Amino acid sequence: MKIRIALASIILFGLVIICVAQSGRETGGQQTARDSDKPFSKDEILEMLKKVGPRQLSQGDIAAEIDRRGITFIADEKTLAELRQAGARSFVLIAVQHASDDVAGPHLRTPGEAAEEPVSEAAEKAKLEAEVARMPFLEQARHWAMEFANQLPDFVVTQIVRRDARGPNTRSWIHQDTLEVELTYRVERGEELKLVRMNGAPTTQRYDDLDGSTSTGEWGAMMPNLFRPESRADFKEVRHETFNGHPTVLYDFSVERANSSNMITEKKSGRSIRAGYTGSMWVDADTKRVLRIEQSAIEIPRDFPISMAEDAVEYDWITISGERYFLPTHAEVILGHESERFYTRNMIEFKNYHKFEGTIRVVPN
Repeated sequence: MKIRIALASIILFGLVIICVAQSGRETGGQQTARDSDKPFSKDEILEMLKKVGPRQLSQGDIAAEIDRRGITFIADEKTLAELRQAGARSFVLIAVQHASDDVAGPHLRTPGEAAEEPVSEAAEKAKLEAEVARMPFLEQARHWAMEFANQLPDFVVTQIVRRDARGPNTRSWIHQDTLEVELTYRVERGEELKLVRMNGAPTTQRYDDLDGSTSTGEWGAMMPNLFRPESRADFKEVRHETFNGHPTVLYDFSVERANSSNMITEKKSGRSIRAGYTGSMWVDADTKRVLRIEQSAIEIPRDFPISMAEDAVEYDWITISGERYFLPTHAEVILGHESERFYTRNMIEFKNYHKFEGTIRVVPN
């Protein structure tokens, strides 16, 4: 059986091309150009946030345009909360706050009040983190989950993939092979996978041409997708427990198929379907970072070749060229057709993170 799961990736960033519409009349072109320089209203920013996604807008693009054009409104706490609820991240919030200071201007200062000194990037970051710390626990977890993609550098990591299978006449997993895959991540292009070795021997076979179960996107998409406003995930706190030495809060969650970005593709038939999912996540009680996510697909059509799809990802702090980033360390994908009692399991270990263009190889802490 050839089966493959592919989760939608939200960490591809496109370039915004701002163009002036050409018309047969010079006045029309001049009007369009003037419109492209007008400050943004709050509603215009909210509309742009709806368009954030692969090959469309990135949060960085929106922030850059806000810096260039400014805004027409004052960014008070209520407004910032509304933007955050619509999906705005640090890049956009900081740009809005800067632009709001320009809107307020010196004419709104009280008599004798001195102009504020420019605020450093570090001070802005500290201010934002303090603001996040005042949010409810789950909203803090949402904030850092959505920042996950924004904070990633260009890097290369080795994936060691152990592939096992279990049939109707076996009670335990039977080892099939071990793959060594080079994953290259670049902000502008997303991830690329290159098969380097099979069972320890070099190979020229393409990763996409492999037989059996393969998976892509589990490291980058699962956590942000769960917290996207469009997913409308239902979270329920279950208990407090220790996970990998960290005090955590365990939540159960569910996402309905209509709101899900979880795509499952079956290789042999080429068919793809969208599935809802349920699962659990462990959130660090101190840092509010998600340390592990487990999820299982639901609402799979009866005639689809794959009737079961489960996956999990664990995250931790990794040092790359002296900088600490929150990245995946392990993943697991289980797929199968329950009527045939045939299942596959991929156990994935992420090793040797290093910068994409650098030659330094940094061992995780």
